[in-house]
Amino acid sequence: MYLNKLLLKNFGKFNNREIILKPGINVISGQKDSGKTTIKEFIVAMLYGFSNCALNEKRVKKFEVYKPKDGSVFSGKANLKEDDKTYFIEKSFAKKNSRTSVLELNSGKEIKIDNDSLDGCIFDCCRDDYVNAFCIDNNEENIEEYVKHDFNNMIISGAATVETNKSIAYLKKKRREYDTSLVEENLEMIDSELEDYEDVDSKLKKVRKKIRDVEEELAIETARRKREARRLIQSKTLKEESEDAEDQEEKKPDDKMSETVSENGSEDKKESGATFLDADLLKDYKPEVKLTDKIWFIILTGLFVIGVIAAIVCILPFDKAVRQIFIICTILFVIVTIVEGLYAKGVFDEEIMTPSDEEFKRIIYELERKTETYEEVEIDMSFAQSYIDRREALADEERAILKDMSRRDELKEERKVYDRKLKEANQEIHAINLAINTINDISKDISKSYSFMINNNISDIISKLSSNKFNDLYVNENNKLMVMGQNGYIDVDSLDKVELGEVYLALKLAVSKSMIEKNMPIIFDGIFDILEDTLLTKALDIVKSLRADQIIILTSDARVEGYLNNKNKSYNLITV
Repeated sequence: MYLNKLLLKNFGKFNNREIILKPGINVISGQKDSGKTTIKEFIVAMLYGFSNCALNEKRVKKFEVYKPKDGSVFSGKANLKEDDKTYFIEKSFAKKNSRTSVLELNSGKEIKIDNDSLDGCIFDCCRDDYVNAFCIDNNEENIEEYVKHDFNNMIISGAATVETNKSIAYLKKKRREYDTSLVEENLEMIDSELEDYEDVDSKLKKVRKKIRDVEEELAIETARRKREARRLIQSKTLKEESEDAEDQEEKKPDDKMSETVSENGSEDKKESGATFLDADLLKDYKPEVKLTDKIWFIILTGLFVIGVIAAIVCILPFDKAVRQIFIICTILFVIVTIVEGLYAKGVFDEEIMTPSDEEFKRIIYELERKTETYEEVEIDMSFAQSYIDRREALADEERAILKDMSRRDELKEERKVYDRKLKEANQEIHAINLAINTINDISKDISKSYSFMINNNISDIISKLSSNKFNDLYVNENNKLMVMGQNGYIDVDSLDKVELGEVYLALKLAVSKSMIEKNMPIIFDGIFDILEDTLLTKALDIVKSLRADQIIILTSDARVEGYLNNKNKSYNLITV
């Protein structure tokens, strides 16, 4: 894959600047501050955009640096060749209205992309991989940072900007925030206290049964005492009535009942509790006979019913035999009903017994006694105090048990809260442990993969660049980059700037060579300008041997052109 045309419409210091690129080596030459780095950043922006990198502080700064200062539309265009297809890419980099359109020129079909990046659409290489593996600059600060820091991250995580060790340290610190020891201690205390309230339900049932038993005993005893008091009162009353009856018998004349009238003509009232009817009234007493009690009325009613039913039967279309049977049955039913009614009236009794005056008066007296209303018997309730005391003691016990039940319910609710906290904490701890294990596993796989790819290239490259001062390098068990010197492996922290430059260039070239199958344009931005002649020649020898579709060298050093000319290596020269 390679770029064959760039149009920096409004990007940094360029306005409508067109640059024609070719496959192979392209040298963009220019003095310092001529805009060479701007071209590199334009290529990266056309491939990946800015909007999907808004959270990265460095990229935000780049956005601010390269956007037009005069308010012009921040945009650009490019042609890109991939296999047999040519794509026309047009981008608007505006923050609030970023837009990317990709058109396949061969078919005229527009390619849909999910965001500003062409990764996954035209090629398969993420921005971090491209910047770290295929963009090599001469920033001295970047050189030291890359050798001592970024390369370790790449070996461990696959991306220079991903700090695996710091990520794991952060996760472990976060895990300590979910310490469950205090929650578990509180749960143990709650469980211990809950054991004291295990039998409160049974205790409450027992004490309430005792309360019911006491109340029932009090009710039974009170009823018994009332019955006993009522029996004594009734016995006394009967005795008094008997004495009064004897006195009345002595005063009563033999031939008839005497009537005592007071001087003002009013009747004397007897002092006894019973009231008797006057004898003069009894002798004139004639019971009222109702019409329905008369025999002739009952018989006439029966005959009327028989006649009505016979008439109805004759009118209805029944057979003669059916009519006769129906009429006979009706007559028999009416006769039986009349006889039963007469028998109930006492018509068929052999002798009608008329009660005597004494018997009649006795019946009246009994009826009056049955209808007499007695007041409620009052008894001495002092005996109930012991029951009341027992009831109150049981009530106090009940209140204490209810208080224990309330406390138990509070503990259960509190336990639910701690259970939820413990569950949530354990879930977070599990997720953190899973994340740590996943990061470690992935890091191991990536480290093996990168180490294998780099180790195939690094020995030859580092030996050539350092004139055999260093023969190899590796990452130790502490993820520290070590360099093989004449006297064994040494830590890169002990290297001087020149040696760091050699290691840096070796690492970058080794990484680029190991990822050459990604088929992305390789950009060298000013890295050759700071190299000594011998090292420059060695570095360009390695670059010339790279099997990349496109190499772009941004330089202000004429030695690069001289080397390529001396080697008869064809290249495309662009001056800015």
